[in-house]
Amino acid sequence: MRLKALLVLSLSIVAIALYWFPQPLIVGDYVLGGYPWYAPESSRGAMIAIGAVLTAVFLVLTALMFYISKEMEKLPGNPEPAREEFAW
Repeated sequence: MRLKALLVLSLSIVAIALYWFPQPLIVGDYVLGGYPWYAPESSRGAMIAIGAVLTAVFLVLTALMFYISKEMEKLPGNPEPAREEFAW
């Protein structure tokens, strides 16, 4: 269970770092990351505000996920459903 939480944490950190890193990653016609600095000057403030809100949301949801996973580990028994075996 903790492995999934750590995977989500690492993906959240990568997504946040990719957004805030000043050098965009250009893959073909797609621009990944660097949006506040790649945006036109007139909309740069809006992109920074959007980034701040999304960063806060990612961090709050990741912290909530860690809290829930820790609480589920305290429950007696196995809270995850059993795997079904299909024998044909």
